[in-house]
Amino acid sequence: MAISKPVKIIILVLLLLIIIIGGLLVLLYLTAPSRFNILIIGSDQRGTEQARSDVLMVFSIPKSPNQPISLITIPRDTRVNVPGFGSQKITHAYALGDREKDSALGNVTLTKETVEDFLDIKIHATVEFTFESFKDLVDEFGGVDTEAGHLNGTEALKVVRNRYREGGDFARTQDQREIFLELGKKINTVAEAKKVYSFFQTHDQTRLRYQKLPAFTFGLAALIRRGGKLDLANTYREVIPGHGESIYTPDFNKNLYYWVPDEAATQTLVDKYLR
Repeated sequence: MAISKPVKIIILVLLLLIIIIGGLLVLLYLTAPSRFNILIIGSDQRGTEQARSDVLMVFSIPKSPNQPISLITIPRDTRVNVPGFGSQKITHAYALGDREKDSALGNVTLTKETVEDFLDIKIHATVEFTFESFKDLVDEFGGVDTEAGHLNGTEALKVVRNRYREGGDFARTQDQREIFLELGKKINTVAEAKKVYSFFQTHDQTRLRYQKLPAFTFGLAALIRRGGKLDLANTYREVIPGHGESIYTPDFNKNLYYWVPDEAATQTLVDKYLR
């Protein structure tokens, strides 16, 4: 049976729409960042003290499911160049420069810029907590299950803050990564994701910022390639490689402890897990 001219036109229009939509999807996928990097900042602000970053991690989600998700800790004593302030411990970037008046949070803009310069990567989103809001978030999700057992908010906060334990600060950063990923595993439904978003919108000691276009294109790409799912169980976890060193610091007129990055090893880590 012959196809009428109106039907042919409709079929042609539908084919053109499919081609156009397919082309747009391909374009959006190709322009999405290869990794979506989220900077996680834990503030050590107490009372009227100026906030510094006690926890600093980059959570990197690759567009391709063939690449590993990664969670990389930047030790708070890492010696870096802070734009406008010279050589500093990276924790100081959160306390320097401009900050919101009466906020328990610090200078996220300068901290983000410092991390981007240090690692030569793009940060697409930032997540900030204080001690109090971290405890509240853990309790909001009913606590976390770790190798040490089930922890409520107060117990989890004690673990992530404890630098004076066997293994020192590096053992502490290992616990921080474990607790963060265990929290992430609980956000596995749309309802749980909405709960997290609502928490950030309503708690005055948290802050979430993200670049809308990269978030949209990456979210679409992740939906296409990953089906919208993340397997956090196989997340690659590491600390910026380097060595500890006591260095004279003119601003304090004394030697301070720094974590001095190994440039070659850090570059290898960045190329493989953050780009």
